[in-house]
Amino acid sequence: MYEFRALLDRFWITKADNKELYYSLKRTQPEYKKFLNEQLGWNLIVNESVIKLEKVPPKAMPWMGIQEFSDKMDYCLLCALLLYLSDLDDEEQFLLSSLTEAVETFTKDIIPVDWTRFPHRKSMVRVLRYAQAIGLILVYDGSSESFGSNQEQEVLYENTGLSRHFPVHFGRDILHCNSVSDFEAFAWEGEDADRGQKRVNRCYQQLTLMPAMYWSDDRRADYEYLKNQRQWVSKYLDNAIGGELHIHKNGAFFVATEDGRFGMLHPRDTALSDAVLMLCAQLRQKINDGVYPVKDDDTVWLRRMDFRKEALRCKAKWSNAWGKGLREEPDDSFVEKITNYMSDWMLLQPVDGAILLYPAVGKFIGCYPNDYQQGAQEGDHGTVEDA
Repeated sequence: MYEFRALLDRFWITKADNKELYYSLKRTQPEYKKFLNEQLGWNLIVNESVIKLEKVPPKAMPWMGIQEFSDKMDYCLLCALLLYLSDLDDEEQFLLSSLTEAVETFTKDIIPVDWTRFPHRKSMVRVLRYAQAIGLILVYDGSSESFGSNQEQEVLYENTGLSRHFPVHFGRDILHCNSVSDFEAFAWEGEDADRGQKRVNRCYQQLTLMPAMYWSDDRRADYEYLKNQRQWVSKYLDNAIGGELHIHKNGAFFVATEDGRFGMLHPRDTALSDAVLMLCAQLRQKINDGVYPVKDDDTVWLRRMDFRKEALRCKAKWSNAWGKGLREEPDDSFVEKITNYMSDWMLLQPVDGAILLYPAVGKFIGCYPNDYQQGAQEGDHGTVEDA
């Protein structure tokens, strides 16, 4: 279980950086290879330098992007870097000036770069910093950060050879793909004989990677599969990851147990997580009281102004139990943080001028201990309790 969690939690494991884990993953392949092939349908790369699980989701989410990146140019420059590295031999050294010259050529017809502009240089710095962090390149002399302040700065790098394993292998021609939805369609396309296996892979992938799995009337097949095979799905996921499968009328969740907690979690020990739990409890009470009507699929539509009102009401009531940073956060910034966090965890979805609340809002709620007021007087606010 530990080895499989490591594959899920990391982009890849290299022998150079973690030899012990690398050999452990190699040795225990038989224990998880069947689950990968039959249930998840993911490709596992194993060679003399790296082990990488290609975790292709059935649906893309904003949080699945590279967290260190902040602009679409970052991704374009990363692709240009990968193209440049593909022409180099392993351990071949190169200068930053050679790289930036090549990047200009690669991107001129897509997103032209101008190294005299500070935002473009900072974008390149973010890409270089990320490439160093995951092991695509090594720095021999100089600092990537210096390029942000001076385009004439020179840096000497070495190509590690890992760049050839960075792109995902989809096993089909992707030249016709023009959008994220084109890639998502791979999880549904196929011959009739292949659709049953795709449904199995789709369900396991979503439960493994994503906070929730919701279904609509036109995609009830996934629900029927989970309902009929819940015992086996729960068993396989628990053996591989550790947790419990919860299936409801309009959604399914694979919830980590106390001894199975790893990676990014909700709730976790942060004030923002506490705030979201308290807001969800408040929204659930309002929904139960009929203030906000529920749709047939257990979703609730709120006007943005109503969601803002509820978020600020929650802040006014409970902020004395949170850390100073969140407690003193300006209202607009607080609402934005709450919205982004809940969106990432599939608790809601902003839609134009409204907020769509998903069923998980009523499932993952929290409350403070009964002695909270006493603890507050003593300066110890305690911790939020999950419900």
